[in-house]
Amino acid sequence: MIIWMKLAHDKYKTIRLEDKWTHSIYVASNDKSDLKSLVDKINGHDSDFASLIKDYELIPRYERITDSIRTEVLKLRLLDSTRALDLARKIETHHGNNKFGRLRLYNVDLLPVQSYFYEHNIFPLAFCEVHESSHPKKLNWIMKDNVLSPDYEIPTFRTIHLSLDIKKEGKIPRYADKIHSISIRPQQAGRATKEGVTYESLEIQGESEADIVRQLLKEITRKNIDPDFIFTEDGDSFAFPFLIHRAKKNGIELILGREPMIPLMKPIKEGTSYFSYGRIYFKPTAINLLGRIHIDKYNSFIYNDSGLEGLYEIARICRMPLHTAARASIGKCLSSLQFYYATTQKGTLVPWKPTLAEHFKTLEELIIADRGGFIFEPEAGVHEQVAEFDFASLYPNIMLKKNLSAETIHCSCCPNSKLRVPELGYNICEKRIGIVPTSLRIVLEKRSIYKQLLKCTTISPVLKRIYDLRQNSLKWILVTSFGYLVFNNAKFGRIDAHIGVCAFDRQILLQTSKIAERRGFRILHGIVDSVWVQRKQNHNNNCKTKLDDYLELKESIEEKTGFTMSFEGVYKWVAFVLSKRNNGLPVPNRYFGAFENGTLKIRGIEARRHDTPAFFSRCQNDILEIMAKGNSINEVKSLMPKVKDALQRYVQLLKDKKVALEDLVFTKQTSKNSNEYQINRNTVENDVMHQLDAEGKYLKAGQILRYIITDYHHRHGKYSKKNRALPIELTNEKTSYDVKRYTELLAQVCNTVTEPFGYTNGITST
Repeated sequence: MIIWMKLAHDKYKTIRLEDKWTHSIYVASNDKSDLKSLVDKINGHDSDFASLIKDYELIPRYERITDSIRTEVLKLRLLDSTRALDLARKIETHHGNNKFGRLRLYNVDLLPVQSYFYEHNIFPLAFCEVHESSHPKKLNWIMKDNVLSPDYEIPTFRTIHLSLDIKKEGKIPRYADKIHSISIRPQQAGRATKEGVTYESLEIQGESEADIVRQLLKEITRKNIDPDFIFTEDGDSFAFPFLIHRAKKNGIELILGREPMIPLMKPIKEGTSYFSYGRIYFKPTAINLLGRIHIDKYNSFIYNDSGLEGLYEIARICRMPLHTAARASIGKCLSSLQFYYATTQKGTLVPWKPTLAEHFKTLEELIIADRGGFIFEPEAGVHEQVAEFDFASLYPNIMLKKNLSAETIHCSCCPNSKLRVPELGYNICEKRIGIVPTSLRIVLEKRSIYKQLLKCTTISPVLKRIYDLRQNSLKWILVTSFGYLVFNNAKFGRIDAHIGVCAFDRQILLQTSKIAERRGFRILHGIVDSVWVQRKQNHNNNCKTKLDDYLELKESIEEKTGFTMSFEGVYKWVAFVLSKRNNGLPVPNRYFGAFENGTLKIRGIEARRHDTPAFFSRCQNDILEIMAKGNSINEVKSLMPKVKDALQRYVQLLKDKKVALEDLVFTKQTSKNSNEYQINRNTVENDVMHQLDAEGKYLKAGQILRYIITDYHHRHGKYSKKNRALPIELTNEKTSYDVKRYTELLAQVCNTVTEPFGYTNGITST
C-alpha cells in the first residue's frame, strides 16, 4: 500500500510512504472438507491459485451478521490486491458443479484501500504519527485525530483547474481532433500564492501538439504548482481519455500523477448505466491520478452539493479514499461505513453475494406490512395560518432508537422481546445493537454537533459555512439509509427491517394527528416525517394562534412519540397544488408558501427542478417574492397586477432576444441508449438525439441531454431539414431561440403559482 502524506511542519511538502501489506478474502463452508480440498490445491501449487495467493490461515470470524458464535473460516492473503475478484471466481469454479452456497466468499469486493483503512483503524485526512520500520517495510500508525471531532484541521492543498481547447474538425470534439491549447488556472478565484511564489492562469501553446503535451507535463511538476487536486469539468468522460489518446498518438507517456513511471491509461469501459430510485443514471469510468486527487465536477454529487468540505467529511467518516468518495453514490458511502463497523467492531465478514432472505409472511401479514410510510393527502388549494412541524431525521432515528437492522428483526435470541414492530408484532433483538443503527449513530451525533455549532453566535461566517457544508453532506447519508435497507445489492439489507421502519413511522404519524386533533388543530397535510396543521375554526376561536400553542403542541408530540421534532414556522399562506395530469388529485410533494417572516419555501415546482431553464426559475422566484409580500390570500390576489408586470418584463426580454442561450437550456436524463428509442418517436428530445448521432456523439442511458428550442411550431414535412430544437453542443453565435414557444412555457411556469389563487398567466382572473 502506498500512502501520500502532508507534513505538519512543512505544509507544502508531500511525502510517499510504503507499507508491506496485501488485501485478504475469506472462504467459509459448512463442510470443513471443502476448505481442506481448497488448501490442498494451494499447497499442491495448483497454477490457478499459486499465482494469486501469498499465504493462508484458519481464523475465527462471525460469518453472517445473524451469527451468535464465531466459526473457522479460511483467510487467503493475495499476492496482488487487485486480483481479489479473479481469485473469487476461480474458487467458485473449483466447486462449480456443486450446490450453490457450498463455498461462501467474503470481503471480495471491498476496495483494498478501504480494507487497509479498516484494518489499521485510520481514515483519510487524519492527523497522525507514522513510524516506519525497514525490515520488513511496515508502517505503525498513532492516531492524533478523532473522526467524531468537528474541529479537525485540513492540510494546505495546492489546487488547479485544467481545461482543453480543441481544434474541432466538426461541431463536436472527437479523438481524431488535435489539441489547440491547455489552460491551467488556480481553482480558487483570482491569484494563488504557493510558497511565496505568485502565479496566475497560464495557457500552454506550442508549435506542435507534442510540444503542448510535453509542456503540460513540465508545468504539472513545477515546484510552485505541483497540485494535490486537479479539477476538470469533464475529465472522466472526455478530457483525460482524449488527452491520453492524443499523447499516445504523439508517442508520449502521459504521467500526470506523482508516480514517475506509471502513465495514465485509457479506460476499457466508457462508463456504466445503472438504475436507482426509479431513474437511470450514467457514471463514466473514473480517471484517478496516483498521488494526486482528480475531481471531475460533472461526475461528483458530493462536491457539487457540499463542496470540498462536504467531501472531506464523507471521506473521513466513511473511510473512503477521496477520489472514490468524490464519485461514489451516497449508498456506496453508507456501505463503507457499515463495512467498517462490521469488520472492526463486530468481527463480521462482508458477503460477496448477499444471501439474507425475507422472513416468510402470510397473506394477511403481507397486506399489513406492504404499506410504506403514512401520508395524509393534502387539501388542495391555498390555506392561511398553517404551521409546519418536521421530525428530525425521523427514519434514521427510528432505526437507531428501535434497533432496526437485518440481524435484529425477528432474531432467534429474543423471541420474548418487549420491543415489537407495531401492527405486525415482530420481535426486535434486545441483546445486541445492529450494524445499521451502529453505523448511523456517528452520523446522527456528528450532524447534531454541527447543527448546534451553527446556532452559536460567536463563530465566524467562514466557519459557519464550513459546518453547514459538512452537516449537509451527512444529511444525504441519513436520507439514503432507509432506502438502502431494501436495496437488492445492500450487503446488510433486509426488507423486514424496511417494513419495520414504515410501521413505526405510521404509528408516530397517527399519534401526532391524534394529539393535534385533541389540541384543537386539524391536519392539512402529512408526509412521512412532516405535518402541516391549522387551528380549527369555530365561533369561540377567531383570534390568531399564539406561538406558545404551537410549541406546546410540539412538546406534547415529542413526549408521546419519543422523537425530536422541529417547529419550522407558521405560513402566512401555503398552497398545495393539483397534479398536472389529473386536476382532481393533489400531489403530496408539490407545494409553496410564505412564512410570517417573509421566507419562501417551495417544493416540487419548476424553480426547484433541475431540468428547468434558469430563466424560468428566475421568473418564478421573482413572482413568488412579490406574492410573499401578501399577508393573506386576499392580499396576494391584490398583488396580481405586479405579478403581471413582472411576467411582462420577462416576456419582453424574450422578445428583445436579450436572454442568453445558456439560461434557456432544457435538460433531459435519458432512460435508454440513444439508438434504443423509436426512430419515428415524435418528440423534441428525439430530434436532438438524432442530431447528436449524426455528429458522432451517441448518448448512453442515464447521460444528460441539453438543448435549446429553436423552431417548435415548425411543421415537419417529408423532406424538411429543419429541427424543432438544437443540442447545446451544436449551438453557435448565430443560434436563435423560439420566442413564441418560450413565451408559452413561461406563462405555464407563472400559472403554476398563480392558478391556486384563481389567476391564469398572472393576468386574467378566473
